[in-house]
Formats: sequence, structure tokens, C-alpha cells
Amino acid sequence: MYVVGDYVKIKEQNIAGFVTAIKNNYVTILANDKIVKVAIENTEKAIPNKVQSNSVKINVKLSSPPLDEIMVRHQTVEEALFNLEKFIDNAICNNVKIVKIIHGKNGGILRREVHKFLDNSPYVKEHRLGGYYEGSYGVTIAFLK
Repeated sequence: MYVVGDYVKIKEQNIAGFVTAIKNNYVTILANDKIVKVAIENTEKAIPNKVQSNSVKINVKLSSPPLDEIMVRHQTVEEALFNLEKFIDNAICNNVKIVKIIHGKNGGILRREVHKFLDNSPYVKEHRLGGYYEGSYGVTIAFLK
């Protein structure tokens, strides 16, 4: 009777939504951001354009990690440099000009290796340690070409 993706209404109720699963004469519906399981005989097909007035519109905003900042703290040198290389490639592709690399203050091993990497990168104009409000010597600011 129905297939996943159909828009249905629960009879004698003001609830409508999309079918997400069908099993043993029951249909699972995503309605108003809630999952509802109801017997198939208690539903009927509906038209999505005629959504009832009390239904809620859902706006979805997808977020992604920031393009201008990476944290490599608590990573091995190999992991950190691998992730840093991918990060800089992604920043270049997205036309980011200034990036923040968080390597931490403890010991300075990651900081030293990050600086060596940046010194040899053809994509980096220059780099410096972070200022007082940027994270001080636990952060490196790099300026990309």
C-alpha cells in the first residue's frame, strides 16, 4: 500500500508525515520531528503541499569544522603532520588566507615539528606564534599564499 518516503496522514487526527518504515501492518512516520508508529489501516495518503496549519517547519543547518583552525594537541608527530597537511590543502581550496594551528605548550615538540613543516611548505608565506589573546606559544598563526 505504501512505500518508504510516502506522505501520509493519520485518520481522524491532525498528524501527517513521511513514512520511514513499514513492518507487520504497521507504518512508522516521521511527523513534526517525532517518530510515530501506527497501524496501516489508521492512515491515508496525503499531499505534502497541504500540510495542516499546526505542523512545524524544520530548518536544518549543517555545520562543518572551521576552515581556519586545527587542533593537533595530544597527537603523535606523524598524525599531527598528516592532519596538518590535509588541513592546509583544504584551507587553500577554500581560499582561506590565515589559519590557526593549536599544538599546545607542553614540551614544544609538536610546535617545533609544525614550524619545520610550515617552513618547508610551498603554500605558507610566513608563520608566527600566537599573541597573548590568540593562545600564546601554544598556537601558531600561519599566513597562506
